[in-house]
Amino acid sequence: MPMLPQRQVYQVEPMPAQISDKQRSALLALDTPTIGHHLESGFMDPGITQQMPGTKIAGTAITVRVTLPDSVMAHYALKFARPGDVLVIDRGQDQRTACWGAATAHAAAAVGLAGLILDGAATDIPDAERLGLPIWCRGLSPVTTKYRGLGGEMNVPVSCGGVAVNPGDAVFADDNGIVVIPPQILDETIEAGEAWHAAEQNFLERLKREPDLCYPDVTGASEIVESRLLGR
Repeated sequence: MPMLPQRQVYQVEPMPAQISDKQRSALLALDTPTIGHHLESGFMDPGITQQMPGTKIAGTAITVRVTLPDSVMAHYALKFARPGDVLVIDRGQDQRTACWGAATAHAAAAVGLAGLILDGAATDIPDAERLGLPIWCRGLSPVTTKYRGLGGEMNVPVSCGGVAVNPGDAVFADDNGIVVIPPQILDETIEAGEAWHAAEQNFLERLKREPDLCYPDVTGASEIVESRLLGR
């Protein structure tokens, strides 16, 4: 008797709690390199690039894993997406097939999705740009997915850009890259970023007032190097 094909299944977990509007606004007032002065991890591979320069997003991660040439789960997630959410899609080994295009961008914009982080290919970027839906992805492809019913997961831990992303994590992305921040450390990360930003602005103002200021002397770079010079 011939073997029947195994029926593919889907896993859909509950929607996570959202980060607050206050936290989103605080992140958007910063930039990812400022966060990089505080955090050591959570930064995605720079191969995932911004498709609309000058845009910035912050929001709550909704995670999707769909690692085959199938777009069902990526589209289904829009049934639950809320304003301020960021859809994070793990495409696994399928880096050639675009699971996101013009129709999906229209649907995402309609529900108020903050943006898309896609570890794989997208298409129809001009449509997303006209709709104001920022996208970060690995590249563009005219090869599109189909509704093949090959299975997938939503709101489970995924890997995106070499970073573990859990549903409910804060996602912050700008011209410089993407950082994922667990909600447990979000407030302290924001506070550290705000403190660094304030100190940096004060330092830049000092440089304007004192054009002859020796930058490495002030930062401590001179002391580190000169105290360890060979022959001393």
